[in-house]
Amino acid sequence: MYDLVDLKGEKTLSKIEFIDQMVSMGHQACGSLELWNFPTWTSDLIPQDENGLERPDHVDLPTLEVYRDRERSVARYNEFRRGMLMIPISKWEDITDDEEAVKVLHEVYGDDVEALDLLVGLLAEKKIKGFAISETAFNIFNMMSSR
Repeated sequence: MYDLVDLKGEKTLSKIEFIDQMVSMGHQACGSLELWNFPTWTSDLIPQDENGLERPDHVDLPTLEVYRDRERSVARYNEFRRGMLMIPISKWEDITDDEEAVKVLHEVYGDDVEALDLLVGLLAEKKIKGFAISETAFNIFNMMSSR
């Protein structure tokens, strides 16, 4: 995957037939939707300018995703759950059983569960037993699949 990003990506993809690219995308297993499951190289991407030259400022994509949500006024996790008529969390242990995740959430957000970003909350949330997604994600899926 790393070879498909930035300037080397075009060169790599030009060597692969389009049909093979599509088949590969359809057969690759997706990564699990959980905290810290970003490839490490996405935290140090080198953007290019309009001429295709590398810019000196690197991009931390996972951080940028949270920043973009905040800039676009995307609802925070609890506000989103209320909007979906779901019970909001009142403490970090409501969202996950992972002690390390609880510790980090507390370090980042303090005791303010209302400040939890939606993306972070969705990735931290416990999965439904037997499912690959959480309760909130499942409700989003149900709502969107009926449209």
